[in-house]
Formats: sequence, structure tokens, C-alpha cells
Amino acid sequence: GRDPIRIRMMGGTLPSRAMADALQAPFVILPLVNPDNSQHAANENLRLGNYFDGVKCLIEVLILPF
Repeated sequence: GRDPIRIRMMGGTLPSRAMADALQAPFVILPLVNPDNSQHAANENLRLGNYFDGVKCLIEVLILPF
């Protein structure tokens, strides 16, 4: 019964609005990266703990009853 909390954490642009409109469904992006990953840079990194926590989160979202 509550609205989701929305925190912008993704850089760049994604065509999420076009996909949501075409599917006529909500669109959610769940990034798995750590905030300091230096995305697309020479020292790009991904902490395994963030990855495993992200995978667990994705599984929970996918098994939610609708």
C-alpha cells in the first residue's frame, strides 16, 4: 500500500520510459554495483559482496506474488 522509494543511482541514459510505455507495465532497474565502482573507467570494480546481495535481491523481486 506504499509508494516505492526512488533513489537515482544510475548514470547515463537508458530507454526505460520507452520500454515501460511499450510493455504498459512498471519498469524497475536494480543495479548490482557498489557506489564507488568507477563504472567504465580504468579501475572499474565490482565487490563480490555487492554482487551476491544484488542477486539475492533480484531473486526476491522475481518471486514476489502479484
